[in-house]
Parts: sequence; structure tokens; C-alpha cells
Amino acid sequence: MSTPSKPLLRAIVAPALAAACALSATEAGAANGTTKLWAVAFKQSSGLPANVDRMVARAGGTIVVRLPEIGGIGVESSNLSFANDVMLNSSVMVADVAVEVTLTERRAAGAGNHGNGNHGGDTMSTGSDDQRMPDPLGFEQWDKKRMNASLDGSYAVQRGRKKVRVFVIDTGADANHIDVAPNLDLAASISFVPHEPTIQDYNGHGTWTISAVGAPINGVGISGVAPNVTLVAGKVLDSTGSGTTLGIVQSLMYAGRERFDIVSASLATDIPKCKTRRTTTQDCDSPDYILLDRATQFARANGVLLVGALGNEGFDLANRRIFGDRLVTLAGLEGWVGVSATGYDDGKAYYSNYGTGVVDVAAPGGSNRDYSGVPDSAECGEHRGGCNIIGAWSSTSSDISENDVEQCTGPGETPPCYLYAYLEGTSMATPNAAGVAALIISQYGDFSHRRNEVHMWPTQVESILEITANNQACPTPNTVTQNPDFEFPTATCMGSARYNNFFGHGIVDALRAVTFHDR
Repeated sequence: MSTPSKPLLRAIVAPALAAACALSATEAGAANGTTKLWAVAFKQSSGLPANVDRMVARAGGTIVVRLPEIGGIGVESSNLSFANDVMLNSSVMVADVAVEVTLTERRAAGAGNHGNGNHGGDTMSTGSDDQRMPDPLGFEQWDKKRMNASLDGSYAVQRGRKKVRVFVIDTGADANHIDVAPNLDLAASISFVPHEPTIQDYNGHGTWTISAVGAPINGVGISGVAPNVTLVAGKVLDSTGSGTTLGIVQSLMYAGRERFDIVSASLATDIPKCKTRRTTTQDCDSPDYILLDRATQFARANGVLLVGALGNEGFDLANRRIFGDRLVTLAGLEGWVGVSATGYDDGKAYYSNYGTGVVDVAAPGGSNRDYSGVPDSAECGEHRGGCNIIGAWSSTSSDISENDVEQCTGPGETPPCYLYAYLEGTSMATPNAAGVAALIISQYGDFSHRRNEVHMWPTQVESILEITANNQACPTPNTVTQNPDFEFPTATCMGSARYNNFFGHGIVDALRAVTFHDR
């Protein structure tokens, strides 16, 4: 049996099921009386009260984040009862300790197997392995070939415009990596992690995801889906892969103000939802949810397409009995494009979360085993990653695996040399989908105006992304085994080839997307 993949960082395992047994955010976050970060949402959805500083000071806090566009603040306080004290003011809707955010990625432990395709009828074919790729490690990039992002596919039509800016919010980026630096806008890149003020990636995940979107064609390593777009790194998670919702909110506000074209986010959390979606009443006990919802709407209103990972626990996120009152991924918010992951043979990756109304599209995310766990590595041909996906890895990562690939620019082993890693997860699928979206904007957007104007509205981009995706029918039989060790070891596909809960509208296709108007 193949070695199972292991998470690189602490994963959220069955958060909704464990929530009832866990301490509340306030209890867990402030039990020792040390200074904590608190989120405060005001009843007014824009602007801040005139006396906000005095109000917060009286409750024993100091404002460290101001979000006037969406009526929120971040506060540092060691007062155990800060939330109760500040909520005595009638202008405050709710306050609580800021919730933790983590990664959705699964680090590959070695060669293994892929997800199980076994589709029914009406499935549309994806790209083949025999396509030509421009860079030396391109033969490993089966994921890009599945999306027809190749010399024979979308690269021949559209490689992306420099004016299209993709904001990848993650652990930062290795600013010195040869497959990141040429397209990275350092001036616009920013950290929202106070204790790691630079955008340099000390984890690796951010470097991987940003390279998947737009690694340049340069004769070294790999190429991204949109190799000519501008990449912007937003550090919202630290070297351990942890951050807070306030960091995410700040990044979404920044994206809206800067009018970036796309945000790509491979993040997970566990937040109580409001009982009513619109956050104009006090019927909500989660300031994090309120501020994330408002920030999402702010970004969308400013022309930003938000693309988010669905997570890797094999959950049916549409199961209201379990997830009806919990938000476990940013893509669960209205206004996000939710991305599920597929394996080498286009089946749902064994780990990928899914759900009717939650999955919008699917994209290759890698899958190092089939549903039964029976090894069959020959199915991946000569791919060294065992059906996982290769991407750039940071030289300053604390996790450098013996399975990582090093490629040098000189003959043989002549430096400088750069790292590449094989990973699997909806974290990998998400930047692949974001890259296709960037090509859509590059091909059909309006670039006749100033830099800070919207090139193409998110609803238009999302529509083309979905229409041009390759429809995938449910497998036969439609109930499959994901992982015997999962909380829910089986998953049942429901819906038609045009839309179902495993693949949404289908697997994104770069070539179909950029030739859509030619048909």
C-alpha cells in the first residue's frame, strides 16, 4: 500500500463536529489574560463611531486595525471581558477574539496513486499528456495539460496581460525564486502578519500557489497557467501556516481598494454563520463572519473575482445538519468561486470537499491514491510526483522534503538552483482555476482605460469560467470511497454532467476559455 500523504501543517479536522466540545474563541483566546487580537463589528456597515477610540480604551483595548469602509476594527486587549465590555456601547453589533485561519494544502509524502475517474456518460474530455510544455519540468505538469494550458493549447492564443493582477493571499512568496520573481510586483505585495512584516515565504505554500497561477516561461522549472500576468503576494499566514480572519479581511479590503482583478485564496477556518445572511441586525454572534462577508462584498463591488479552495476533509459542505451554522472555508461565502480538486484521471480527488451549491468549478489538485487506496502507480505514467502536482517551493521554507526537486540554471548542478515540490489539495486546484480566470480577463477585458479601473466584472468572468469548463458526469456507481480514515469515508455524487456536487460546472479549461467568443 502506498504511503499516505500527510498535512504539512495542522489541518482543521472535522471542525463542525468538534465545535461543540471545544472552548469558545473568547474562552480559548483570552483564558490566560495575555494580550489577544479581537474583532469588533459595528451595526453600521460603513464608517466608524466618532468616539471609537475612547470607547475601546474604556473597555481596555487599543485599536490596531481600522476598517471604516465596512464598519469594523481590530483591537488588542488583555481584558478577559473585553467583548462584553465593548458591547455595552449601543453602536457595537458583536465582538470576539479573532478566529484562526489555516491552510488547505496536503503535503505529498511520496509517490502514490490518483483519484478514481470511472465517469458516466456526457463527460467532456480534458487535455492529454502528449501536449508540449515550454519549460524543463513541464513534462511533470499533467495538471496544466488537463486544462489545455500548454504550447498546443492556450499558450498559443493567450498567455496573460501584464495589466492583469492576481493577488494570491497565502504565506507570502519567495521573492528570489526564478519562477516567481519575474512576474512578482514587489511594490504592491504586502504582509498582514504583524510578526512577519516582509512578504518572504518561510513556509513554502504561498510560493507554490503563486507559481501555479503565473510562473513565467523562462527555460527553467515550470510554467504557470497565465505566465505573463502580474502576480501580487499578500501574506496573511505566517511560517506555521496560521493567521486570523482580520488579516484576511484586511487583504480583501486592500484588493478592493487596489482593484486587483483576482484574489486566489487556499485557506480554511471555522466560524459561526449569522442566522440571517445580511449583517444589519444583531442576530449574529460572530464578528469574523460579519467582517468577512462585508469585505467580500466590498471586493466584488470593486471588480475583484474571488476564487477559494473548498478544503480537504472529504466533507459534503452542503450538509445543513453539520455545516448549516458553520463556515469552514472562505469559498462558502456568497460571492466566492468555490473550487473542488480532481486527480490525474479527472475523478474527484479522494480528499476534496464537495457540495451542491458550494462547488462552482473543479480543477486539477493532485491525488496520490485512488478511492480504495490500492496502489497502481503505473496509472501516472512517468510522473515522478505519483499523481501529485509540481510547483515552486521557497528556499526559506522550514519544510524541505527529500522528495522536493532542485533544478539549477547552469549545466549539471551549476548554481543558482531552485526548489520545486509535489503537493496535492484544493489549495493546488484553486490557483489553477484562478489562472484560467486571469486568461479570461486578459482575452476579453477592457484595457482602454486607466490602471485602477475594472477590466472585467466578476460576474462576466465567472460566467465564462463555468460555461467553458469541461462537464464531468458523476462516477458509476455514484457513491465512492474517499478514505477509510475520514470522518465520512464515502461520498455520493448527485446531479447531471452539466452540474453536480463533485465537479460543479466541470473542470476548468484554459483553451476553451480564451477561444469562447470564437465559437
